[in-house]
Amino acid sequence: MSFANTRAGYGWAAIALHWISAAGVIVLYLLGERMEEAPDRAAKLAAMASHVSVGVLLFAFLAARVLWSLSQPRPAPIGAGGPLRLLAETVQVLFLAMIAVQLVTGPLVIWSNARPVEVFDWFAIASPFAAPVEWLHEAAEEVHKLAPSLLWPLLGLHVLGALKHTLIDRDGTLRRMLWSARGA
Repeated sequence: MSFANTRAGYGWAAIALHWISAAGVIVLYLLGERMEEAPDRAAKLAAMASHVSVGVLLFAFLAARVLWSLSQPRPAPIGAGGPLRLLAETVQVLFLAMIAVQLVTGPLVIWSNARPVEVFDWFAIASPFAAPVEWLHEAAEEVHKLAPSLLWPLLGLHVLGALKHTLIDRDGTLRRMLWSARGA
């Protein structure tokens, strides 16, 4: 079992960072929903504090995932190219774009009110703005609420692709993201 990627498959580090990131994105989505459906201000503030704190921690995992990915060989694609490979790559790019938009707009929603981003009462990241910037706050908040609407359709396509590879193609694609391959 390999810690690093090889041309044959992903290593344990890439697999762990993938699944931690996937779980984190879903947890953030659910915390955002809980925030929207909170029965009172106290519940909304508690959900928001959790959402923001988990978001900052997820940012650290996503940064590690990107850096790790850039430093590792990419496993060779399994199967032929064509429209389905293009669809799979498009879904991946849209996932990453949605996450990047969220990582930028989330802190901007808070910072544009000239407030720090607080992380589990452990530390705070100061706002770069000395005074509130209302137009930026409104724009960041609107985009931050809109981008997650892509999550479920993209996740559905991603799962359908994994099922196709597993049940129809039987090509081992999903297996590469579940455990590390042996050898080089």
